[in-house]
Amino acid sequence: ATAAPPTSRIFTMNKATNTDYAFEEAPREDKARRREVGGAAVAGGLLGLTLAGPMVGVVAGAGAAALTTTKGEAGKIARASGDAVCSGGERLKQWNRKHQVTAKTNKALRSAGGSFKRWDEKHGLTKKTSSAIVTGCNKISKTLKPQPVQEVRQ
Repeated sequence: ATAAPPTSRIFTMNKATNTDYAFEEAPREDKARRREVGGAAVAGGLLGLTLAGPMVGVVAGAGAAALTTTKGEAGKIARASGDAVCSGGERLKQWNRKHQVTAKTNKALRSAGGSFKRWDEKHGLTKKTSSAIVTGCNKISKTLKPQPVQEVRQ
C-alpha cells in the first residue's frame, strides 16, 4: 500500500454532483503555492483592514487567498501579489535576524515598563486615575438615574 500524498490546509472546490459542491483538502503541490496563498491572504487582509476595518480585513484576506486558486488574470494577479508579500516577509525576517530589532525592542519595552511601574508606585498615578474614573462614572450614573415619579393628588 502506498501512503497518501501530504495535504496542505488549502481547500479547493471539487464538483461532487451537478448541483452540490464539496470542499476537500488539496494535495500539497509545493511551497510556492502555499507562499502565494498566504501572501495573498496577508495582502488582502491588510488592504481590507486599512480601508474598512477588521471585519472587512478578514473577509478580504480570505477572498484574496481563494482568488489565488482561480484561473485567469485575477488569479495571476493574486498569486503574484501573494508571492511578492511573502518575499517581503522573508526579507524582513533576514533583516531582523541580522539587526536583532525585535530582541532590542523587547528589551527596551521591558525596561520602560519596569521604570513606569517604579514611577507609578512612587506617585500613585494608577490609583488616582482609577479613583477619578470611578467618581466620574458614579456622578454620571447619579445624574442619568431616573427620578421617582411623585403622584399629584387633587
